[in-house]
Amino acid sequence: MKNFLIALVVFAVWTFFALWLYSLLKAPDNISWIKGSVEDSTAQQVIEQVNQDTITTTIAARDTLLATETPVQRDGLIGKDADGLTVFYFDQGLQIKKNDSLVYSNSANLDYKYKILNYLLEHPDMEVTVVSRYSADEAFTSPNFGVIRGEFIKEELVSAGIPREVIVIKSDIQDIPFDATNTYDNGIAFKFSPLDTERIAELAKAIPKNKVVYPTFTNSGILVNKELRDILEEIKVVLEERPEITVKIVGHTDNIGNYQDNYNLGLKYARQVRWFFIARGNIDKTRIMALSKGESEPIDSNNSQRGRDLNRRIEIIFN
Repeated sequence: MKNFLIALVVFAVWTFFALWLYSLLKAPDNISWIKGSVEDSTAQQVIEQVNQDTITTTIAARDTLLATETPVQRDGLIGKDADGLTVFYFDQGLQIKKNDSLVYSNSANLDYKYKILNYLLEHPDMEVTVVSRYSADEAFTSPNFGVIRGEFIKEELVSAGIPREVIVIKSDIQDIPFDATNTYDNGIAFKFSPLDTERIAELAKAIPKNKVVYPTFTNSGILVNKELRDILEEIKVVLEERPEITVKIVGHTDNIGNYQDNYNLGLKYARQVRWFFIARGNIDKTRIMALSKGESEPIDSNNSQRGRDLNRRIEIIFN
């Protein structure tokens, strides 16, 4: 009996010990499960953060790309093709002055005419548009300063060998930031586009030949003579029959004096002839404009009186 009690006590002790040991071994499992939950949660947060960072980085990259693709407006003299690609570029643009019909170039951009000529020779199916800028703040003229400056550039291009019919003028009104000297350095731009064959065909339809007339020149201006009155009658007939045609009156001088004075003198003569045609011929003033070439296009030598008399003339150009 005694031995039985001893065995029972030993069994109870071992049973208690086994239960205690089991409880100790079970606790780490619980702790491991809790720890695993924390680790899984942390990992999920890391994944979410990485995804968020990726999205943020992608947006930033996209925004950077968009900013890069935004075209930058460059100052200077620019010629672009029909696709908007730059054909030529000069750091310095063609300069205009407020209420001044001239366009000023310099040694840094003087080759622009030959860049245009070479491009048109290489692309005979193209034409060039002169984008001539002017401001609403400038004095009102008819035509406006954009057209007048465009015509000035057109004559410069023609003198370089570019056919007149492939040159188009576009007058572009802008809010021009003239500086303190009333000067703006980017008054002209050029665009190339496919040749408008219909326009060329229309131009070729019986456009009258240019005329040269010699009114009586004096120090104060011109005196109307029979030659001037006769050419007025011809112009009236042409403009009545061809409403799409316009007339340019170009003043030319000899080389006595300086270049600027002769340019102004030629313009003075041309304007007087223009107003004579408008007043006496009842011609729409928007269809006739005055320009000057000054001494730049002599047709004879200025070394003789006869040559100087021939060079001092008025040219009538139909467009």
